[in-house]
Amino acid sequence: MMKWLMGLALLGIGVALAFAGGRMVYRSKVSKDWPTVQGTVVSSRVETLRSKRAVSFRPDVSYRYEVNGVPYTSDTVAFDGHGAGGLAEAQAVSHHYTAGAPVTLHYEPEDPSVACLQCGDTGLVNYVLALGGAVFALVAGWGLVELARTSLREGKRAVPQMRAKAR
Repeated sequence: MMKWLMGLALLGIGVALAFAGGRMVYRSKVSKDWPTVQGTVVSSRVETLRSKRAVSFRPDVSYRYEVNGVPYTSDTVAFDGHGAGGLAEAQAVSHHYTAGAPVTLHYEPEDPSVACLQCGDTGLVNYVLALGGAVFALVAGWGLVELARTSLREGKRAVPQMRAKAR
């Protein structure tokens, strides 16, 4: 039973990773064709991310906009998978989008709360996430199929032995 639960958990993780990466790749490609609207940068700064082994930096740009009279706020600069990196890159993005400045942004027509400032670029990270998740899910699925085959074979072997004992 534990093998089945572990296999299902690994399959779920693989599917979730593939979905997340695939969604980002999809959004980065189609976002350049989304409608545009004027917005205003609310805040723009560089966020420092610290871990036990490294320090990285992420541009933190927040902007507001309106679609059909409904106000929205977002902080997605791009769907390119480059959320954190070097200080110079983060500062360049932050300085490009200064607080109070007007911006043209793209928004998803079906869900205007999803928007981005830089559209069309897909980072390698998203492809790796999508493909890695798909491979992970396939391997987990294959393992579950093999587990099922083994269980069936063992079940068929047990049935004739039980019949022989019954005689």
